[in-house]
Amino acid sequence: MTDGKKFLIVCDKNPCTSFGRLTSDVSASLLMAGYSTKSVWLIASTASPNGIPDGDIVAYSRNVYTGFFSFKKSLGRILRQEKPDAVIFIRPEIGYLVPVVRKAVPKARMITIVHDTFAETLYPYSLKFFLFKKFFVAPITDSDVFIYDSEYTKTEADRYYGKPKLSSAVVRCPIRSNVFFPAGQISSEERKAFWKGQGVGGFRGVCLNVSLDEPRKNLKTFFKVASLCPDVAFVRVGRLRKETQRNLDTMGLTNVFHFQNIPDELLVAFYRNANLMLYPSFLEGFGLPPIEAIACGTPAVAAETSAIAENLKGVVPLLKDPEDAEGYVAVLNRVLSGENIVDTAAAKALLDNSTLESFSRRLSDFLKTVF
Repeated sequence: MTDGKKFLIVCDKNPCTSFGRLTSDVSASLLMAGYSTKSVWLIASTASPNGIPDGDIVAYSRNVYTGFFSFKKSLGRILRQEKPDAVIFIRPEIGYLVPVVRKAVPKARMITIVHDTFAETLYPYSLKFFLFKKFFVAPITDSDVFIYDSEYTKTEADRYYGKPKLSSAVVRCPIRSNVFFPAGQISSEERKAFWKGQGVGGFRGVCLNVSLDEPRKNLKTFFKVASLCPDVAFVRVGRLRKETQRNLDTMGLTNVFHFQNIPDELLVAFYRNANLMLYPSFLEGFGLPPIEAIACGTPAVAAETSAIAENLKGVVPLLKDPEDAEGYVAVLNRVLSGENIVDTAAAKALLDNSTLESFSRRLSDFLKTVF
């Protein structure tokens, strides 16, 4: 029984971002389980974002730094008005708001969703991240409950944050099955026409990568594979750092194409029309893009690391050495020759376990142990 419990979900990202989409998914999952829910969007911009659901609340700040102060005041006021039974922080980076909840609604449970600890652990010599951890993240350890997206993340978070006050659980990440799903068989002619329309034409196939540009994403290996396969287009969705662009310019690759800020419907089309998703990341808290690709009917190959191994081992080929460019080329050639590299039964089990409905069941079952 939910007993009319009311949840307030706090997110400091735009609704169109991955964290914004997760906020909407968590809200939908709680509603499916019979809880009352409302989201608070902390927008560090003067521009009004698209996609705010009706009935949700928006608080604005000029930037993230002034938001450190103004969001505390705004959230305190919202909490006193809404009087929630529980507050869910969509990520640890807004931990500085935990004391606000303690003061405004002392009896409310505080739940933090932890995806990874990379911002906290990968940059030990960065003054920026030291200050960020000290002032923005550190207070999150006073949360009552942590929810994790993988066993890997749970292990890392327990080591870094310590055990939460109450029990914790791994609930994974949901895949939007109403968005990411195969749209029937795509012919080679249709695939070529699609990529030609995107300015990517005349190649034997297309290899896709969807990721942030961070060192842990191992993009250098993605580009090394591209250098070994000049007759294949390597399409990447995501921003590029200036350093990465300079390195690419030095390599002189003419078969690498970049896209960013594309809408969901175009991202889905990229997934469906690619021949292979290549994901050589060193570290992932969950690793959503290759699972989204599989959901869209496109095979994937990835490095056997962190949560990727937890999710994809036995489903698609995984390489023990994330920097084995020749190994990725071998898998790509298998796909382009027509070989099926996906274990169909294992992929179905993975996707069934990643639906919003299954996520909602796991979340609801766990919350019954919290209240």
